[in-house]
Parts: sequence; C-alpha cells; structure tokens
Amino acid sequence: MKNLFKKKKQPDSTIKEYKDIFLQPTEFLARNGKTVYISEEFHQNISRIVFMLGDGKITISDYLYSVLKQHFQDCGEDIKTLYNETQKTIL
Repeated sequence: MKNLFKKKKQPDSTIKEYKDIFLQPTEFLARNGKTVYISEEFHQNISRIVFMLGDGKITISDYLYSVLKQHFQDCGEDIKTLYNETQKTIL
C-alpha cells in the first residue's frame, strides 16, 4: 500500500500536493449522497480544516469526497485482495 504523504519530500511540495488533492471543490452534491455519522471530534477537526484552509471554496462533503477518493486510489488493490480472501465457496 502506498501512502502519498509518507514519502520524503520537500515540505512545500507536500503542502502543495495536499492542497491540490484535498482542498479543491468537487462536483459532488451532498444532497445526492447518503447521511453518515462521524465522531464529534472528527467533525470539529474537519470543520476547522475546511473553514480555515478551504478559503470558503469547499464544503465538508467536498473534503470527505477527496479524502475517500484518495484512500480508495491508495488502498484499492489491498481492499480487493482482502475482499477476495473473504469469499468462501458454499460447497
């Protein structure tokens, strides 16, 4: 599993990458999604990130969409492998 942010990079490069990946508006409309529940702590942290770093251009939904998209890109093969390992034949 690769992790985009564990590589040794110049700090400015990592910050720019973070902004480019996670702090951009998406075309996702929250009303087209589903309600999910997260801890109060996570909600407060995400709200601060979106408010302070998103410059009023992104929503919590945009941020979560980007985080999950990156997670599935980084971990997709591992998820598929784990899923396939859990499949058992009935007979």
